[in-house]
Amino acid sequence: NKMIQRMRKEGSAHEKPLTPRIENLVLIDRRVDLITPLSTQLTYEGLIDELFGIKNNAATFPGKSFLSEEEQAQQESEIKPKQILLNSNDTIYNVARDVNFNALGPFLGKKAKQISAAYNEKNDAKSLQQLKQFVSKLPHMQAERKSLEIQTAIAGLVKNKIDNRDFRHTLGIEQVLREGIEVDRVNEDIEEMIYKQEPLKKVLRLLCIQCIAADGLKPKVLEFYKREIIQSYGYHHLITFDRLEKCGLMYMQEKTPKKSYPILRSTLNLTVSNVNEREPNDIAYVHSGYAPLTVRLVNWMTQRSGLKYLADMVKHLPGPAFNDHQKLSTTQDRLEHSDNHTLVYFLGGCTYAEVSALRFLAQHHPNNATFTIATTKLINGNSLLDTLIEPCGKENIPDFLT
Repeated sequence: NKMIQRMRKEGSAHEKPLTPRIENLVLIDRRVDLITPLSTQLTYEGLIDELFGIKNNAATFPGKSFLSEEEQAQQESEIKPKQILLNSNDTIYNVARDVNFNALGPFLGKKAKQISAAYNEKNDAKSLQQLKQFVSKLPHMQAERKSLEIQTAIAGLVKNKIDNRDFRHTLGIEQVLREGIEVDRVNEDIEEMIYKQEPLKKVLRLLCIQCIAADGLKPKVLEFYKREIIQSYGYHHLITFDRLEKCGLMYMQEKTPKKSYPILRSTLNLTVSNVNEREPNDIAYVHSGYAPLTVRLVNWMTQRSGLKYLADMVKHLPGPAFNDHQKLSTTQDRLEHSDNHTLVYFLGGCTYAEVSALRFLAQHHPNNATFTIATTKLINGNSLLDTLIEPCGKENIPDFLT
């Protein structure tokens, strides 16, 4: 805030006032909402990122999934992985990426019928003019059919990875923790995962959600988790816990808990039951029942003129908050050039699910708001923890143990 005021003061003396193209700037520190990146994304694009990783708008998949059985048989050498570009140039992916995965099958089925019907138009073409119209549409139809084949193959790969009891069980644990149910004690499901030595990132994602939902773990609960993880995964994870604590992901509960998360969850309606995934009417569809806190805040700010209406809620968020208004030369300029355009900038990363939620918000905003989204990085729960988990390497083993 001080930097903005200083730049404005230094520039005002010799610069002409500019006509604003952005009505609001919302800066969000990732620490405000750490539960969202830790939760499993359930949009099509979010799941691709969770399971395969999206880097520079592209993801790599097993190559044989894009070949027919005949083509696979003809391959003499090993089939190489295939990199697929994922962006808005693909008309089918442009819409499918924001769809909840449970609604993706019907969506792709509907597109297949539309493409098939478009191809059948050639049978109805009786005049030369009608035939010319069909030929002009042909390149677009061929591109859509190719896109449908690719997206169907990717959807099949995603389905194979999530269509199991283990994945659904993890989602169930996440939901219970986000609703604040029994977060003040050791979670038996997490305890069992530790004993089975399931992937550490999976365990830590759930532990961090529990910690934040409980506004810190009770001393005995935290010590229990630390002891069990160190015994199961290695002593070097003492460093991991130290890093998690510094980042506000794992910490001890104060003697008098603030109950910040329960208040925010209730006030902002973060957990939504019976969410409609196929025809959503709430941003909570991106996590099948959980609305990203960051997007709820953006919604309130753009509808109710800023933080003054959020005063009671902001005090429950970590870190400072400020609300600053830039004065224009005349009120008329503001009226003529304002288009309710908001720039949302995430400091510390944002998820694809949050991007989808903001797109959904723009489509259903009562004030016809539009959003431009910027971030320091696109992240998910795994990439967030990758930077914090201490690796087990030879350099980490003391001399007396080698």
